Amino acid sequence: MVKPLLSVSSLMLLSIAVYFLSRPNIAPADLAQAMLDYVWLPTAAMALLTGALFASSGLFIQTTLDNDFASPSTLGISAGALLGAVLVRVLLPEAGLSLLWGGALLGAALLSLLVLTVSQLIGGGKLPVVLIGMALGLGAGAVSSLLLLYFENQTDGLFLWGSGQVLQTNTELLKQTALPISLALLIGLLALPRLALFLLGDTHASTLGLAVKRWRWAILLLAISQAALATALVGMVGFVGLMAPHLARLVLRASHTRQAMLLQWLLTMILGAVLVLAAEWCSRSLLFLGYRLPTGAFTALLGAPYFIYLLFQKSGRALAATETQTIALKPLIHARAQWVLGGLILLLLATLTLCLKMPGELGASWVNQRVLLAGLGGFGLACAGTLLQTLFKNPMASPDISGVSAFAVLLIACVLVIYPGAGQFSLTIAALVGAGLVIGLLSWGLKQQLSVSQLALFGIVISAFAGTATHILLTFGSSTASVTMMWLAGTTYGASTDRILPLAVVLLLSLGSIVPFLRSLDILPLGEIIPRAVGIPLQHQRRILLIVSALLTAICVSSIGAISFVGLLAPHCARLLGLYRHVQLLPAAGLTGAILLIWADGLGRSLLSPNEIPAGLMVSVIGSLYFLLLLFIGYRKNNDRATQ
Repeated sequence: MVKPLLSVSSLMLLSIAVYFLSRPNIAPADLAQAMLDYVWLPTAAMALLTGALFASSGLFIQTTLDNDFASPSTLGISAGALLGAVLVRVLLPEAGLSLLWGGALLGAALLSLLVLTVSQLIGGGKLPVVLIGMALGLGAGAVSSLLLLYFENQTDGLFLWGSGQVLQTNTELLKQTALPISLALLIGLLALPRLALFLLGDTHASTLGLAVKRWRWAILLLAISQAALATALVGMVGFVGLMAPHLARLVLRASHTRQAMLLQWLLTMILGAVLVLAAEWCSRSLLFLGYRLPTGAFTALLGAPYFIYLLFQKSGRALAATETQTIALKPLIHARAQWVLGGLILLLLATLTLCLKMPGELGASWVNQRVLLAGLGGFGLACAGTLLQTLFKNPMASPDISGVSAFAVLLIACVLVIYPGAGQFSLTIAALVGAGLVIGLLSWGLKQQLSVSQLALFGIVISAFAGTATHILLTFGSSTASVTMMWLAGTTYGASTDRILPLAVVLLLSLGSIVPFLRSLDILPLGEIIPRAVGIPLQHQRRILLIVSALLTAICVSSIGAISFVGLLAPHCARLLGLYRHVQLLPAAGLTGAILLIWADGLGRSLLSPNEIPAGLMVSVIGSLYFLLLLFIGYRKNNDRATQ
């Protein structure tokens, strides 16, 4: 048992040696010594300590919940900590480290407890709790981005910190946090005997005298405190808490003993420390290019593919076999003429949208180019979401949740970095390539028989990976950063005929090409046998419809940016009106998406006038709440059916 510890400790010593021996050469000896004392040493120490905290938190969470996919980043703990810290800085600009950590702890605790509570309400499940955590994490991240954008004076310096910034410029922070870090790790050491009992299962642990529920919440609170402290110190260094425990298990097959749990905990912390130090070394190594990327960017680039790898392992496939639920809402309207009443409701909403003048708007009419662009973009994203949900037989599918939009933005960022003056046509082609790649991956995942929850997690992780890569490109292409941020946030700012006309033309052509397949779309959800029996060439039609959905996503993203949740919300809202046949569903969903995005854009321009909230952030907050409602009702319905 000592051999794995020696091997991993040697790896950490090697990492430390590489970090210091490869530091930049500085000619004046005094300056070199000052850099060593006040920059490289405290930075390395902070990387090691926070890596150990994140890793320890991840081990405690995974063990107490018996969930290999759980971690501070996948349960929303890091996102909640970031939001709490940002709120403290907004309300108290002169707040010190203690208040900042207090806000981070409170935010992390509230969001993670909300995730766990909602998970229990819907009946538990290992993948659902992660899905809820990542969905709420996206919503919390959108709110944090909004606060960072509109309170930049109060939150000065928090943008890079929010992306994970381990770099230190003095030793004061280490001196102030030495005691809290030591206490957090010491309490973790004292909790290990109880933690080992969770490996036996709840029933056996209870027979051995463990108060399972009480100790589960106590250890989870400790894990939340560790992750919140690390996040308050260095920001969101994602996926370390997910990877480190798994890597420790690869080098140690722990038995259910106190000594084995102690060894696993030590290995996990050492590997977490090595991961963060290696990420910081990568960040520093790019200084010769004139830029320093956030440390969290490198851990996210490693962690996202690793999470996908876990989904395809035996444990992930075993979970897929248990995730057989269908998630959907019952229609609110029950009548023979559902589609008539539903259509009238949508028509009324559309009329109100076009006739009412939003507060703060100038001019006699609200119908302008921005409204037209928002309406067309919302219509296209909603139709793309409807197609993806039908083709993948997955009510969670949409351009945003599936990662299609995020990867399209990544390709747009690549083009803008290489050709800053790229036109609309080039951006659309880049977005089409990105959307096509992700849709191809999702099709492959469907052939691998991934469950609904797995496909949703697959898409969310792709979004996280693409978002991180896009931020890296923004750093290298700083001259185009402000332009690319428009696609990241999603906005109709700068609407013009050059954007509206191509969008309208592609939208009309795409919808026209769908018309011959409307009957097939109604039959596709019935499975493979019935469509083939009635003579539908499944592969050919699926290929065409996937191309159409990719094209719709690409043109919308290149025109208005990565607007989240419109492609998810709109089809469900149309089904709530009792519209299921695609001849009714597609136009109804499109109209719903147009209405939603027009109002989101109008409210974004009005709430903080003359400042403007990007429409994408507005829809993200609304959409994450609806996503949670969809999970809650869908899972509860399946649990109720199972108990009957």
